[in-house]
Amino acid sequence: MKKLRKILSLCLLIIMLTTTVVFADININENIKGALLGDLETGEILYDYNINQQLAIASISKLMTYTLMMDKVSAGEISLDDDVVISGHAAATEGSNFGILSGETIKLRTLVNGMLITSGNDCATAVAEYVGKTQSNFVSMMNSKASELGLLSASFINPHGLPINDEETGQNYMSVSDLYKLVQHVLGTYPEILEITKQPELVIPERNFSRAATNPILGIIEGADGLKTGYTDKAGICLVSTMPVKGKGQDFRLIGIILGAQTHEDRLNKTIELLEYGKNSFIKLKLTDVSEAVDKVYISNSKAGKADVFPASELNKVIKTQDVVTTKITYNESVKAPLSKGEKIGTISIFVNGEEIGQVDAAVNENIEKANILVRIARFFKNLF
Repeated sequence: MKKLRKILSLCLLIIMLTTTVVFADININENIKGALLGDLETGEILYDYNINQQLAIASISKLMTYTLMMDKVSAGEISLDDDVVISGHAAATEGSNFGILSGETIKLRTLVNGMLITSGNDCATAVAEYVGKTQSNFVSMMNSKASELGLLSASFINPHGLPINDEETGQNYMSVSDLYKLVQHVLGTYPEILEITKQPELVIPERNFSRAATNPILGIIEGADGLKTGYTDKAGICLVSTMPVKGKGQDFRLIGIILGAQTHEDRLNKTIELLEYGKNSFIKLKLTDVSEAVDKVYISNSKAGKADVFPASELNKVIKTQDVVTTKITYNESVKAPLSKGEKIGTISIFVNGEEIGQVDAAVNENIEKANILVRIARFFKNLF
């Protein structure tokens, strides 16, 4: 290449205000302890408030209980169709309950439904005893799993989140940011949880049982299908919510977290505002596409002369609807044939509103052969004139 350092600025994707309705930023921080809005796949945080303080999480703890139970199911060690004999300890669990009785036999699947849909503490204890043999051992498993997932703020004392007492040590804790990581893990690893948490009511005819789900957004926010509520005096009124965003080329999933609201109405209203903000103010874009050429580069000693340049990997990002996306290609100091398919010849930098947010390799998508000596001599003389 004559220009050993060639830089091209390509406006591959421009999202302009003239074609998009812009929604104002929100502020839901008042009278809550923490909040977050994020994208499931990319892990991008779209809104946050006090996300690093360790906070009591109440019944949201049951997401970890579900995770450990599903780890065992996935490993083939237990089945959701297993019969579980209820202990006196499980039946006597206080707080929100499903109404299991000591000595009765219940399907594990039913206990999981009772734990997630109606937030039964007794169901969570029964699941913990079945998976971990004892509640104490299961709690150790919960804390070990938290360490495995890098949830440094997490601290569990029981499988359901009911405080043992009013002291600081009698609660299950986690920061909002770590809770977001846990939810990403749960939804990414066991998305079938949504088949449970989307149910607005739990009905079990053989038990003469019918109770509405504790999740207040089901049927209120279109498409919302989870995930878990929580409440204690110390934790306040909490909700982890989720919904898919689809249509107009969009396909991503929002995760919303509200911890420590003071009233049920405020928790609901702030959750609605958070999810609607995510749905209306953001879009998910494929910033690089491995199937689409981004440039054509001249390789002086190649047989073909020119070669198409492709991103070596894809980069997806959730951005605001009014953001401007640009890319810049920086080629290697020397790009010469022969080149193998997929070989790196430079770097594609991606910018949002002028700020670099990522890089991918620029590569050729076919083998580039070296030209013979006669072709190279002819090109040399041609370039002289």
